[in-house]
Amino acid sequence: MRITGLIVLVVAAVTLFITAYTIDETEQALIIEFGRPVDEPVIEAGLHFKMPWRQLVKFEKRILEYDVQPTAILSLDKKRLEVDNYARWRISKPLKFYRAVRTINGGLGRIDPIVYSEIRVELGKHNLTEIVDKRREKIMDIVTEEARDKLKEYGIDVIDVRIKRADLSQ
Repeated sequence: MRITGLIVLVVAAVTLFITAYTIDETEQALIIEFGRPVDEPVIEAGLHFKMPWRQLVKFEKRILEYDVQPTAILSLDKKRLEVDNYARWRISKPLKFYRAVRTINGGLGRIDPIVYSEIRVELGKHNLTEIVDKRREKIMDIVTEEARDKLKEYGIDVIDVRIKRADLSQ
């Protein structure tokens, strides 16, 4: 009788351990069953339960930063600039994000070419003095909006794109 009770207790503890999970306030999650997301994303912090055969995939809810190496870009007046920029972003739609890119690194792989191309296009429309001094804020707002529109389909919300430094090439 005692052994049976102990076995039942152990099985119940293992089942609880396998099915229960917690979501931190800084996280959001998807429940995956046989490679496919089920239900809606879990965005509420706290203790939750799932079926034992389902997997849990967690994503950051916080603002993330994308920082790249300086790259050469030509301005309208044909000045070659070394531009060091960064972008702040977050995962706004976990289900779209999972289906499109799966991981944070996959998301960065989508952000990189889009932000770079938008910066290159927009800086190519302006002279060096406008980029460095007069219109930098407006230029970056345009780049942010364009990148936001293009990355929305991946479940990524671009909050801000900024230039840290813009130097003339050697």
